[in-house]
Formats: sequence, structure tokens, C-alpha cells
Amino acid sequence: MKFGARPTARQVDLLLAGAATVAVGTGLASWAVGTGWGRWLTVTHALAGLSLLALAPAKLRGSVRTGLKRRRATRWLSILLGLLVTGTVVLGVLHATGVWHGVGYWSALWTHVLLVALVAPLLVWHIVSRPGRPGIADLDRRAFVGGGVALAAAGAAYWVQQLAVGDNRRFTGSHEIGSFNPAAMPTTMWLNDRSPRVAASDWELTVAGEPLSLETLHAQAAPLQADLDCTGGWWSRQSWDAVPLAALVPDSDAPTLEVTSLTGYSRLFPARDAADLYLAVGYGGEPLRRGHGAPVRLVAPGRRGFWWVKWVSRVDAIDRPWWLQLPFPAE
Repeated sequence: MKFGARPTARQVDLLLAGAATVAVGTGLASWAVGTGWGRWLTVTHALAGLSLLALAPAKLRGSVRTGLKRRRATRWLSILLGLLVTGTVVLGVLHATGVWHGVGYWSALWTHVLLVALVAPLLVWHIVSRPGRPGIADLDRRAFVGGGVALAAAGAAYWVQQLAVGDNRRFTGSHEIGSFNPAAMPTTMWLNDRSPRVAASDWELTVAGEPLSLETLHAQAAPLQADLDCTGGWWSRQSWDAVPLAALVPDSDAPTLEVTSLTGYSRLFPARDAADLYLAVGYGGEPLRRGHGAPVRLVAPGRRGFWWVKWVSRVDAIDRPWWLQLPFPAE
């Protein structure tokens, strides 16, 4: 691009704001979606994030250099924002390429999400506190050319990344770990959920208001291959010993099934999906491990890991609409 065709500092800010907004929106959406069409959310998220890196040199040449010369008292907050945005994108790249998965329960992807939560309020402050903010009028030819160059650079980087990673990643961006090897499958929890210490012999399970013994579940269970895709950034395919909820829940006019863990964690599902939801008591012919939901957990193919309720104690048919819940549990 010729020097005269470079976007102005205001236009670079507008392009960065657009890329950041798209990155956050598609990132949250791809975190929730477990079906194949979510691939485009993941790709769009990657391109938006890599575009931030592609636009970074123009940002440094323009408003960053000018702002540091002014020596505002708030310049340290702006520097912190820049460092957090850089760290967020770098962590996303580390996760995507599989260079670093994280430490223990704390994955690179979760750290990436945490930094986004820290970036958001700082980004709002940064935009609101600046005079002469960019507007729609700044979207001229230079802005479109600059945005196109950044997007092309992001696309090239994404293509190289995909060549390096190969087929290990699922369409959600998660990496395969421990398929058909339950002992190698990670043990993770959602937020503050904790594994209960209750013996299987003392476990009480109620389905549609009636007690159901674990022995009955074991007797009815049949192998089912399904992929558990965790929001921590990994996926694993297991042969689950499971029973469909449709075989356990009597016909009802209630529109929703509520699956509740002994810990109080719960999710709502459309009752019409009962044939595609399962209670599992084992995998690969062996009992579930406690960290994986023993003695009984939900298997929900096509949904992300936070839908796969562990340590199930109740399944109830209720009148509340299934969509009347937080998209991500706050428990």
C-alpha cells in the first residue's frame, strides 16, 4: 500500500474497534455452539483476532506514538490496555496452534477469556474518554483498503496456522485429548462446581418424579460414541455406556426437561430432544470416574461440555421454557 493510501489514526481506531467487537461476539458465540455450523463462528473469530495483530503496527505508528508524547496521567491505563489486548491475542494463538494448553485446570483458552473480561471495561473507557472519536464518515476508500489488507494478512496467518495444526482441532477450535482412553481424558469443572463425595451405593436418582436405581441404568445401558467438547479447549471421543432419556421419561405435555446435579448445577433442554440426550454410567465398559461425573452423568451430543451435567441426581419435566436460562451457567 502506498504511503498516501494508509488509513488515518482515526480510521485505524475504527478498524480496531470493529475487529475487537467481532472477535468478542463470535468468540462467545463459538464457545456456546457445538454443532457443525459453528465452524464459521470459529473461523471469523480467528480472523478478527489476527486482524488486531495486523493492525497493531499502524496503531503504534499513529495514535500510540502521539499519545505517549502528550504524557497524559492516564497513559499507563492505555499501555495496560494495549498489553492486555496483545496478551489476549497471543494466548488465542497459543491455544489455536497447540503450543501451550495451560497448567492443570487453567487452560490457555480460559486465560484468554479472562483477559477479555479485563479488556472490555478498559476498552469502553478508552473509547469514551477520547475526543474526536472516529465515526461512520471515516469509512472512506483508505479505511476499506487498510481493513482489506489487515484481513488478507489475517487470512494468510490463519491458513499457515491450520497447516501447522493439521486435523487435531475440531471445528470448535478444541484439541483432541484422550479419545477412547478415559484415563487420559481431562477432569475439569465449570466455575465453582465441585465433585461430590457420595458413594454409588448411597446415590439417589429421580427421573420424572420416580426413583431410578443405578442397577436399572446399568442393565439398560448400550454403547454410544459421542464427543465431549469442553470450553476449556479440548475434545475427547468416548464410547459411553448410556440410556436415552426418551426411554426413561414418560410422555408429557411439559416442554422442558431439567437435568440437575447433586451439586445444584442444572441445565434446561427441549423435551423434544429426549431421544438425543442420555444418562451415562460408564465408558469403554468401565464405570465413570468421579471427576467425569460418576456414578451418572448426562451425555448431550452436539452440545458443548457445560451442557453435559455431571453427578445427575434429578431429571424433571417442567413447564418453564427451556430457553429461559443464562446462555452460560453462573454457578
